[in-house]
Amino acid sequence: MTKSTNGKGLSRRAFLGLGATAAVAGAAGLAGCAPATKEEIASSADGGAAAGGATSGNPTEFTPSFLNPPEPVDESKVTETIDVDVCVVGLGLAGVCALREAADAGVKVIGLEKGPDVGYRSGEFGTFGSEIHKQLGIEQPETQEVVNELMRVMGNRPNAQLLNYWIANSGPDLDWYIGTAEHELLTSDRDTPTDPEKPYVFPERCPVNENYNWREENYPCFPGMVHLLPDHGWAMHGTLEAAQAAGAEARFNVKGEQLIKEGDRVTGVYASDEDGNIIRVNAKLGVVLSTGDISSNTEMLTYYAPQATKYGVFFSSMDKEGKPVNQGDGHRMAIWAGAVMEDGPYAPMTHSLGTNSIGINPYLMVNQDGQRFANEDVGAQELQNAIKRQKGGVSYQIFDSKWKEQLSVMPQCFGGVTHYIPPEQEAEYEHAINHFAAGYASDTYFQSEIDAGSIIPGDTIEDLAKAVDIPADALVATVERYNELAHAGKDTDFSKVSTRLFPIENPPYYIVPFGDSGMLVLIGGIDCDAECRALDAEKNPVPGLFVAGNTMGGRFLVDYPVTVAGASHSMAMSFGRLAGRNAAAGK
Repeated sequence: MTKSTNGKGLSRRAFLGLGATAAVAGAAGLAGCAPATKEEIASSADGGAAAGGATSGNPTEFTPSFLNPPEPVDESKVTETIDVDVCVVGLGLAGVCALREAADAGVKVIGLEKGPDVGYRSGEFGTFGSEIHKQLGIEQPETQEVVNELMRVMGNRPNAQLLNYWIANSGPDLDWYIGTAEHELLTSDRDTPTDPEKPYVFPERCPVNENYNWREENYPCFPGMVHLLPDHGWAMHGTLEAAQAAGAEARFNVKGEQLIKEGDRVTGVYASDEDGNIIRVNAKLGVVLSTGDISSNTEMLTYYAPQATKYGVFFSSMDKEGKPVNQGDGHRMAIWAGAVMEDGPYAPMTHSLGTNSIGINPYLMVNQDGQRFANEDVGAQELQNAIKRQKGGVSYQIFDSKWKEQLSVMPQCFGGVTHYIPPEQEAEYEHAINHFAAGYASDTYFQSEIDAGSIIPGDTIEDLAKAVDIPADALVATVERYNELAHAGKDTDFSKVSTRLFPIENPPYYIVPFGDSGMLVLIGGIDCDAECRALDAEKNPVPGLFVAGNTMGGRFLVDYPVTVAGASHSMAMSFGRLAGRNAAAGK
């Protein structure tokens, strides 16, 4: 079985889909795993009060404490000085790629990470034009199709130059990234690895279904995502080892504290080790900040994206004190050095995924009042946006016994299920059925989700209503109206396409509760140009300062689109590599 997990054995689908609320509660021992309370909002993740500016009058004049630079480091307390060309702060995906690229350029480079190891989570990568795509014959859209769609769904706010660079380079960057370790490439999403405990690459939704044409979808999902399994660690550690072999140094349990400037130029960083010793790193060519996002810093999250405080936050990489490492360290250091945050609104990554057997397939969806509330034929992120606005932030997916024959016309998207495997073929397709995003369903797995309470059966619509405690009369009326629309072949209520408008009239019936999705990251970062150089308030580069990964801006705004599933990882890889290259060149 190859279900992706996010630390502590928690599956990504369970966290993001129907079980998110319960999953967050179960991980209550992890800092930052619950929605912010009023008391927490009054205090930052570092323990400081959310104060420091005006507390009355115009709220836009309020200055939170994290914007106030700390006192300069006392040089007499520096216990070690390190001289390098480039310093990379934060060794997640972007940082490790920056470290290796700088080392490959022949410069002296050091990477600092406040956690005990490189930070990584799931291993989905949405890329274009890699050797994998060529080898498997995966047809992909033209660059302008992808860029224009991404810009459309994000309100034309991202930096299109960054998107164009990413699409042109993500394929070769993926080949470079995974080429550091031996791995097996599966030839389709129905293949089984020779040894599931050893590194392999799983091409998701490959081949593309004959009846799925992304160009005709209102919410297209472009093909080409690959999943690094059994987890992402083999590629991360392989890249780190390649960087070290090229001469890079990496130190863990070392936290970046403040940037060092000489005039307008960033020339290094002060850091602290696990014993509290102060280290000065002089970096004559540049510093790359790749410390992750801000979602575990309550003060920053509340200030920049108050709507996101409604979500439970889960982040599996911890520092030596057991706190999530994504506290916005790099954002704050950059701001104190003269860079600025990009304009919002920032994008919470909060997509729903549903059950493994049905996923987010666009069946009837109702709220706690038994009322339909949206066109269900949307992407995973868009679905969660609609669910979050309902009473209690929950909803219910309803379908009937004909679900097996309906899967083939469902969208082959991230979180969608499009293949039914009959009992006699279950053994052959076991790997695909058990993989959380492959899109394969079976009677055995469907029954296991009934046994687990994820899917609830009923002989009547009233039975379903009683099972989840929603008004039976309202639900019956909603189903009757939905059936009327389905038979008419036109959704005049919410405009769902008729090809996915199925009547619910063949018992047994089924209902799936969708819980409140958790937030993986809050995407919003330091304003930067197409070279990953941090920008000041006048849009001029801050000399010597580069940003990558979730510390950089310009990639995603408003929403995280799953048009290209795995785009966040892919961009972290590509822009981490670019930032490392440009820092090494002293740009």
